[in-house]
Amino acid sequence: MALRPNDNEAFRRFLRRVWREDVARLLQDRRASQRKKTARLTGKAAAATGLLVDGLFGLKGKPFTRFMTVMGTSVGAMLPDVWDWKWLRESANPRQKQVVTEQVRRRAAELPEAEALELFGLDDRATREQLKQTWRDLLHRWHPDKATDEAGRAEYNLRFLAYKTAYERLCRVYDEGRLPWSERDHQTG
Repeated sequence: MALRPNDNEAFRRFLRRVWREDVARLLQDRRASQRKKTARLTGKAAAATGLLVDGLFGLKGKPFTRFMTVMGTSVGAMLPDVWDWKWLRESANPRQKQVVTEQVRRRAAELPEAEALELFGLDDRATREQLKQTWRDLLHRWHPDKATDEAGRAEYNLRFLAYKTAYERLCRVYDEGRLPWSERDHQTG
């Protein structure tokens, strides 16, 4: 039985968890060096802007320059955190991309049954045939060959991998007879 036709929120929660618990550690060293570099560069640019404003308005003591330097440095230190996904897609080395792929596969294989079903927009009363049809629909939507560019191919690949792994996990659960749940199971469970 379908919960909702849109599975995007469940998938976003899944990816946020993978990112927070697995991928962020992978990028930690890279972000530290990026933070220093961007903080230094944006601090200098902001200080130059502050000097210009101080000169234009004839401010004594350069208060705006100090303010802009601090703000520019702070913003620069935060920018690498915003760029993580872009960095991973565009410049991560093949080994790092492989680690991310392995983490997505591992996390999808370990999903609790209810969360795995939620990725497909289904609840625990869904039949195997409903799961199979939803999997086919997602396969047609998210197969990596359907991506229009290389950045899209990376996203499609991760989605396809997560759905495929969750589908295989759920098929084993159906084979074991633990799904679908009936109304009786909900009352006694």
